[in-house]
Amino acid sequence: MQPINDINVDEVLRGLSSVEGANGFVIFNQDCIPLKRSEKNITYEKAVHMSALVADLWNVTKKCIQRELRSADNDLEIIRIRTKAQSEYIISQQGDYTMIGIQLCGKAIEEAKQAAAAEAQAAAEAEKAKKGDKEQS
Repeated sequence: MQPINDINVDEVLRGLSSVEGANGFVIFNQDCIPLKRSEKNITYEKAVHMSALVADLWNVTKKCIQRELRSADNDLEIIRIRTKAQSEYIISQQGDYTMIGIQLCGKAIEEAKQAAAAEAQAAAEAEKAKKGDKEQS
């Protein structure tokens, strides 16, 4: 097993992104500045907006848990939120950094697969048409 310092963060994020249903991520610092995000699905503006909202949610939730359980030892490790839009937000904080993972759930996974297949088919047909035009010239 590799020491934690030797692990390449980009490799880990690529691995997580390749998991079925993974739909994106944002990693931000304590000042709510996004440091890394899945650029394919999340714009910088959306990452900033999500970071601010999640940081506030994390802090309020942590205070409520400590107050309700009457112990400062109870620490918040992860928050999972499932939406009506068939996605799930998984939020975790380590030190000064917070990660938001976005995962598709249920029918949304099948819909994403169908959309990806249709996109691949359209790209293949466009390439085929392009080759056909070159041959006619």
